[in-house]
Amino acid sequence: MHRRDLLRLIAVGGLAAATGCGARKPAVSATSLADLDCIGQHDLIVSGALSKEASITSAFERIDAVNDQLNAVITRDDERAIVHARTATGALAGVPYLLKDLNAYRDMRMTMGSALFRNHVPDSQSPYTDRIDASGLVVLGKTNTPEFGLLPTTSPVLHGPTRNPWNVKHTPGGSSGGSAAAVASRMVPAAQASDGGGSIRIPAALCGLFGLKPSVGRFPDQGYANRAWPISIKHAITRSVRDSALILALTENTDGGPLLPVGFVTPERRKRLKIAISTDTHLGPADPNIVDAVVEVGKTLQRMGHEIEPVSDTPHHDPAFDRHISTLWGHGVFGILQQVEADSGTTAENTGLLEPATITLARRFSQLPPDALQTALDYFQVFQRGTDDFFANYDAWLTPVTSAVAPEIGFMDPSLDFDTLTERVTQFARFTAIHNVAGTPAMSIPAGKSDDGLPIGVQIAASVGAEALLLQLAYQLEEATPWADALPPVHA
Repeated sequence: MHRRDLLRLIAVGGLAAATGCGARKPAVSATSLADLDCIGQHDLIVSGALSKEASITSAFERIDAVNDQLNAVITRDDERAIVHARTATGALAGVPYLLKDLNAYRDMRMTMGSALFRNHVPDSQSPYTDRIDASGLVVLGKTNTPEFGLLPTTSPVLHGPTRNPWNVKHTPGGSSGGSAAAVASRMVPAAQASDGGGSIRIPAALCGLFGLKPSVGRFPDQGYANRAWPISIKHAITRSVRDSALILALTENTDGGPLLPVGFVTPERRKRLKIAISTDTHLGPADPNIVDAVVEVGKTLQRMGHEIEPVSDTPHHDPAFDRHISTLWGHGVFGILQQVEADSGTTAENTGLLEPATITLARRFSQLPPDALQTALDYFQVFQRGTDDFFANYDAWLTPVTSAVAPEIGFMDPSLDFDTLTERVTQFARFTAIHNVAGTPAMSIPAGKSDDGLPIGVQIAASVGAEALLLQLAYQLEEATPWADALPPVHA
């Protein structure tokens, strides 16, 4: 569907009918608004049953109701959001939204989960964020994230841990854990997230939500020029597939770039696909509950008519990958450590401005051979070509998102012994980062619960630029095994 067709449908209030999955009955109470996705709320606004201002005030009421239990939202601006709502235009005008605290929003505090930026208020924002504003989504505030988004959990020293709505003793994942907890608990229907190693997919999986990591180059300003390798990309965590598809269409690059625009993807039966399936890496298999979920999704796809082929030799089986990705992440924070020490005239440890894990990661990088970063970048080029070759034989690839369900808060705490922390993170988050290096799109699909009642997500990836294929598969799975109505114990 072209953008002009999308806007025409919205203008006549026909978007819910056109998208099919997830359509809901109009309602205006705060309780029933919590059950609606972005498109469902906007349909009410278009119909006149809900004002844009009421949409926003209701969302703040939901935040008030559950945020003390979850610590998902760490900055908010009620007055600014309501003023914005009154004049908002665009395809999702008046729908409440939250930004992850790694994304700059003009004149709103942005800490990046670090004491170093505790009082930082940017005076500008990126063209990507401009597109969020232009979509009509109304930014209510910022969600919690680990320091600089480095960990697959959300427990920054500055703000404290965010808790999983399914069990508050457990993490919602990271680094977009605040966004995932906010969406799962019904504070907002969707929230902005970013992914540099799994940070959209992991919290989506741990909170029973949908999370798509787009292809590298999908957006106009992901800061690639300032990075040694373009691994991180922004998008959203949502409850419905159609919300993710629409937000992607409203924010993607349509003015020329390395990829053709996806547009707004709607449900459509695709041809029979050849889908690889694997449940292990060079570190061994995922936990039994995770493996069972992946196998069950594979069976569901097979019943739909797709060809499922088990594979044992995949890009996940290269033990060198972990070393080189650690080098890249270390390079990313080494410059921060140098600046802190130059500005303060003392060691970073003495300033209290950086967390222990961040400092150690940077110092470990400084101890590597001078050519370590270039060696990693050379390796990534070869790895990227190898991943492209893998997808030349398959339309998609089904795997776990994480090796286990959500661990308890503290299991990956930034104050742990660094080697212990590194081992736990590497084991837990070993299925996602390869798609950041390769630039391939990958998504987390809800796939039931563990024996302990914690959500499980499975990952489906495809070749660069194939977001439409993934979204079509997501629509099919959403229809076959609906997940959007599942309520966690902590919800608004």
